[in-house]
Amino acid sequence: MSHRVTLSHNRSQPSKGEVTRQRLLKHACREFARLGFHSTKVSNIVKASGLSQPTFYIYFDSKEAAYEELVHEFRRRLRVITEDLLIQKPIGGEALVKSLQYSFTTFLSFLAEDPDLTEIGLFQPPGCTETKASLAVWIADNIAQEQDLGVFSKDVDALTIARCFVGMIDQAARVSPNEMALGELAMGCARVLCKGIGQ
Repeated sequence: MSHRVTLSHNRSQPSKGEVTRQRLLKHACREFARLGFHSTKVSNIVKASGLSQPTFYIYFDSKEAAYEELVHEFRRRLRVITEDLLIQKPIGGEALVKSLQYSFTTFLSFLAEDPDLTEIGLFQPPGCTETKASLAVWIADNIAQEQDLGVFSKDVDALTIARCFVGMIDQAARVSPNEMALGELAMGCARVLCKGIGQ
């Protein structure tokens, strides 16, 4: 399930300015991921992009502005994905496990699409803490509604479940595709969340 924005053939091509702006964002993302936010300088970004510092400042007031735009878009897309994964009818048993597997697969596929953006949005400070806290709240909103439907027990509050979900996503997203297939990884997460680890 891809959430990348693609241009329609019927729409006009992006302006030269928009192409330049996106080029700067792409290289900013790569440099932030490579060096970390604090160590990245505007000079790193423009050198990587092959553009000049004056050109950078036409589009962004600072490296912070470019960083915030990247992280904001990452979070926006995560929120849309989360809202789309709301279970809207009562299910249980293996159907629930499969539904949770689909949810984990969707999140993990999105995070694998752009490793640099995931690095700065989910793994690295300063943005990672707010991203994970926000994601937990969005997932908790879903879970609370699903608890009202009887999908999940109300024995554990929705935010606690959501925080566990986010922790599993965080760790699963770090697993190399060579180490474990995505579907298998997602199913393992789903079974742990749904059925626990007891005998």
